[in-house]
Amino acid sequence: MSRVSKDLASTYPEVRRRLECWAGYDVLADVLRQFEDVDVFLAGGVIRNSVLGTVAPDKDFDFFLQGASAARAVQAFSGKGRLAKTPFGSARWHPAGDGECYADLIRVEEFGTGLWPCEDITDVLNQFDFTASAIAFDIRTGCAFNPQNGLRDLGRRIMRMIRFDFPEQPFAPGAELTMTAILWFRVLHYACVLEFGIEPLTLAWLRDRRHYRRHADLFADTFFEPSWGYLDRL
Repeated sequence: MSRVSKDLASTYPEVRRRLECWAGYDVLADVLRQFEDVDVFLAGGVIRNSVLGTVAPDKDFDFFLQGASAARAVQAFSGKGRLAKTPFGSARWHPAGDGECYADLIRVEEFGTGLWPCEDITDVLNQFDFTASAIAFDIRTGCAFNPQNGLRDLGRRIMRMIRFDFPEQPFAPGAELTMTAILWFRVLHYACVLEFGIEPLTLAWLRDRRHYRRHADLFADTFFEPSWGYLDRL
């Protein structure tokens, strides 16, 4: 089993190492120099992998940008690679020369899950799907954000949903998948991949929504092929 970092201060050097090894890092650093008013936060899987000591290569980076020039900063990536869109409509950047690892570039005020508008990175993390992903670093300063005790749950290898009040509405205009169905697949998938136990309230929520399984093909076509290791336990 990999070694889990005990605190976020000791995790940040590993986060920086992973960033600096990424093919898109030089472009990111240049954008930071150009747009000094823009705060950039890294959240999600790279931080989770850094805490867990996962040695597998990172597949993507989740950046959240805030500041008056944030929209211009996102567009600045387009000249140094391919700028596309995620299924949610935010920017997805593929660095030139790297066909594998991409970065999602999400403006804080545009992050939406059907709840309240986000004003800062803490608002964003408090609308994530599960605690183990709700950790972020300000990549300019190294300041850590951990409003949902994600580090603790990573250490205990526990899958815990952050909230149960996501609206039962399409995740995008005209989409068949709802926000809650996407949440259901993601929580099951990452509990399996990370080999985490599922805490009781989260498990009860998952069991009550087993009917979402009928959307498995649609989820796979829209996002990724989910792992099903926990399905027999529901």
